[in-house]
Amino acid sequence: MARLSGVTQAVIHGLLFFPLFIITSERLAAVGATDITKQVFSNINDGIVAAFGDFNSDEFTDVFILRNDTKTLQILLGAETEPLLRPGPKCDFKKLEITSVVPGDFDGDAYMDVLITTRTKKEGYFDIYVNWGRTDYLNCTDESEPLLTTYGEPLAIDYNNDMIIDLFGTDDPHENRYYYIFQNNRGKPERKRMVDPGTKGSLRFPNSNAYLDVNRDFTADLFIETNHSYEIWTGLEGQDEKFIFSKEIKYPIGNDNLRMGQSVFLDMELKGSQNHIVPVCFDRSCNNATIMVYDENHFTDLHISLKDPQGSTWGFIVPDKEPYTNAITARGGDFNMDGYPDLLITLKNVANSNRIQTFLLENVPCTVLCKPLSRTFEVKWDALSPMGNNTVAGTFYDFYQDGVLDVMLIEKVGKKYRPLAFRNTLDYDANFVKVIVLTGLTNKKNETTITALGRKKRTYGTNLPGPRIVYFTTTQEGDGQHGSSSQLPQSAYFALQLPYTIFGLGRTPNFVDSLTVGLSNKSRTWTQLIPNSQMIVVPRPVEEPLRWKAQLFVTPSKLILMSVVALGGTCFVITLIILGLYIKEKREDKQEKLQEAHRFHFDAM
Repeated sequence: MARLSGVTQAVIHGLLFFPLFIITSERLAAVGATDITKQVFSNINDGIVAAFGDFNSDEFTDVFILRNDTKTLQILLGAETEPLLRPGPKCDFKKLEITSVVPGDFDGDAYMDVLITTRTKKEGYFDIYVNWGRTDYLNCTDESEPLLTTYGEPLAIDYNNDMIIDLFGTDDPHENRYYYIFQNNRGKPERKRMVDPGTKGSLRFPNSNAYLDVNRDFTADLFIETNHSYEIWTGLEGQDEKFIFSKEIKYPIGNDNLRMGQSVFLDMELKGSQNHIVPVCFDRSCNNATIMVYDENHFTDLHISLKDPQGSTWGFIVPDKEPYTNAITARGGDFNMDGYPDLLITLKNVANSNRIQTFLLENVPCTVLCKPLSRTFEVKWDALSPMGNNTVAGTFYDFYQDGVLDVMLIEKVGKKYRPLAFRNTLDYDANFVKVIVLTGLTNKKNETTITALGRKKRTYGTNLPGPRIVYFTTTQEGDGQHGSSSQLPQSAYFALQLPYTIFGLGRTPNFVDSLTVGLSNKSRTWTQLIPNSQMIVVPRPVEEPLRWKAQLFVTPSKLILMSVVALGGTCFVITLIILGLYIKEKREDKQEKLQEAHRFHFDAM
C-alpha cells in the first residue's frame, strides 16, 4: 500500500505541475512584433493596398493593390510559403485613375469579380467598371464603357438576397438615392430609387455608409451618413421595399469646426451588439481630437489621451484629397487576442504636422471618464515600434493564417506608397475562432479547385457583405463571454476590411459553447466548437438554415502541443517510477526467498 501511495502521490504531483506550468507561462506573456516586409512582399516595394478577398478560392486571403500611379490593378495571391504574397492577375489601363476596389461576385457565377471606381473630369463623380473574374485570370474591362456613374463611391450590399453583390449610392449629390441591382448577365445594373428619405439629408462625401445588422434580427440594415446626421434604415424580408427609415442620430453637440471621421462598428464591450465608434475633431486643425461611441441613446466621449510619454501631443490628420487621408479612419481588430477589438489609427504630431505615424489603440477597462461604457481605448505608443513612421494607414491582416492578427502598414514617401508587413509575435498562446461566410453559389463548369494546401475543394462562391456572427464561450475565470461581428459592413473609401472574422478567445482552450451565423432573417447555431479552428459557412439555400453547411479546419495551438508534451512527460516519469518500484519489489521478494531457504527450521526436529 505504501508503494501504491507513492505512485499516487507522483501522479498527483505531475498533474498539479502541468497546469502550474501553463499558468506560469501565461503570467510571463507579452506582445511583440517583427518586420516581415521582405518575407511577405519580396521585391514588391510600391503599391496602394485597396481591398482584400480570396480571388482564387484557395483559402488564402489575397490583396488587391493599385500600382503605376493607380492605372494598374494587381492581385497579390496569398501563399503558405515565403513570399506570402505573390504577383497574380492584373489589369493595366491607359487613361483610368482608379480610386477604390470592391471584390465580389457581381454576376452570380460563383467566381470573384473586381469592381473599380475611377475618377472622372467632373468633380465628385466616379465611373464604375467591373473586371469579370475566374479562378485563375481576370477579364479586364474596356475602359471606354463604364457600367454606370455615381456621385461618391458606392457601398456594396446584397439588396435582393440573391447572393449577387449590388450597390447603394447616388448619381445626384442633393436628391435621390439609388440601389444598383446586378443580374447574372454581366449587363448594366438595374437602378431602383430608394423611398423618400426620412430626413431628406444629402449624403456626405466621403461617407462611412455601412451594411450591417443594427437591431440584432439577423437581417442587414443600412447605416447612412448625411451632412448633419446618421440614419438607420431597417432591413425587411419579403416586402417590396427592402429598407424603411427607422431613426435619425444627430451628430454630437459641437461647433462649426466639428469634424466627424469615418464610423467603425465593433463589439467593444462584448455585449453581443455593434458599437458605433467615430473619431472626432473639435477644431479645424484636428489638434483637439478624441473618439466617441454611440450607445443607442447618445454619444459618449472616451477622453482618449493623445499625449505620448515624451510629452508631445498628437491629433488626427486633417482630411485632404489623398488616398487614406481623405477621411479620418480607424480600423478594428483584436491585436492581443483577448476578445476585445482594438483600433489602428494614424496620428500627426501637433508641434510638427509633417510627423505622422500609425498607432495601436488597445481596448482596456474604463471606470471613470467613459461611463456608462465599461471599456475605452488607450494608445500603445511603442506597440508597432520601430515601424510606423511616415505611415498614413494601418489595417489588420493574418499573414500566416494562424488566427493571430498581424498589421499591414502603408508608408508614404513623397508621392509614393509602399506596403509594410508587421508580424504580431504573441509569446503566449491565444485561442481564436475564425469564421468566413460565403455566398453559397456554385458553378457547374468548374466546381472543384485545388487549394494551396493541396486538397480538392468545391467552390462555394465568394465573400458576402452583411452576415452577423455571434458566439458564446466561458472564460478562464468561469464567466460568460458573448461577442459579435458583422462581415464586410463597409467597402468604400479604403475601408480595408477583411473578408472574415477572427474572435479572440483569450488563453483558455475551452470549447466555444455556441456560434450563430445569420442573414436574411435566418440563422443557424453550431455548438461545442473546437478553439483554434477556421469555420467556413455555406448558407445554401438561404431559406433553409438547417441545410447550411459548415466546414471546420482546426489549427493546433502551441498550448495544445505544450499540453501534449507536458502530459507525455508526466506519463513517462510515472512509468519510470512504476517500473523502478516494480524492479525494487521483485528484488526484495528474491532476497526474502533466499533468506527463507537458508533459515534453520526448528520445527522439523
